[in-house]
Amino acid sequence: MNQNILLLTNSSIGLPTDLWLPVTERIKPQQSWQYAAGVFKSLKNDIEVSVEGFYKDMKNLIEYKEGVDFFGNYNSWEDKIEVGNGNSYGVEFLIRKHSGKTNGWIGYTLSWSNRHFENLNFGNPFPYRYDRRHDLGIAINHKFNDRVDLGIVYVFGTGNAVSLPIEKYPSQSISPPNYYYNSSIQYYDGRNGFRTPAYHRLDVGVNLTKEINLGTQTWSFGVYNLYNRQNPFMIYFKEVYYGTGSSKTTLTKLSLFPIIPSVSYNLKFKLKWKSY
Repeated sequence: MNQNILLLTNSSIGLPTDLWLPVTERIKPQQSWQYAAGVFKSLKNDIEVSVEGFYKDMKNLIEYKEGVDFFGNYNSWEDKIEVGNGNSYGVEFLIRKHSGKTNGWIGYTLSWSNRHFENLNFGNPFPYRYDRRHDLGIAINHKFNDRVDLGIVYVFGTGNAVSLPIEKYPSQSISPPNYYYNSSIQYYDGRNGFRTPAYHRLDVGVNLTKEINLGTQTWSFGVYNLYNRQNPFMIYFKEVYYGTGSSKTTLTKLSLFPIIPSVSYNLKFKLKWKSY
């Protein structure tokens, strides 16, 4: 597979920024070869199980150079990136029940996604930002009768890999005319060596269906993120100051979506035809 639209993502903490960039005369299309093999089996009670393994080899991938961001200066974005290779591999498990009062599926993926750039991370391989070691999804539907059915969805995923400084050194700089100002130098022990907290949530929904003269009406009641998990959208350093004049640097996460209830109404009209 060849791809002429390139994904460039930042590896630092803070607001995630994914940019899609075009192929140029200097930047070649991304290329990949993917291999997959699986075993699929149908069991009793309309249950299917499968196990599938995959390996993907990728070339002409792009990453930011060390200490560079897309909006830092007016140089071309082609001067701010490195080109390298990568691979992804893993195994997927799936069990699915298609029919009956209770149906649904459970899927689990164990995978690795790595990058290798000659001029990044001292030439050593490092995990991709969206390397997700564990990925679990569960969806269950149960029909109590013709009027009431219940749906449950649970998802879990390993947190993203980001670059996090582990030490900070104070420094003093000078700028004309002889003005001194304090700053700090951050030390990283590797690229994408820190994991953000895992993402997981539980969604529940109930449908109440009833036949009326106009047709079929359905009231749907749902709760997104039932146990109000504060999943991180971004993480950042925050300086906490105390009354004594001292301060402490803490790693803080920002979440977007708490528990959210919902309700909807659906009406399917029943058309009546008269013949003459």
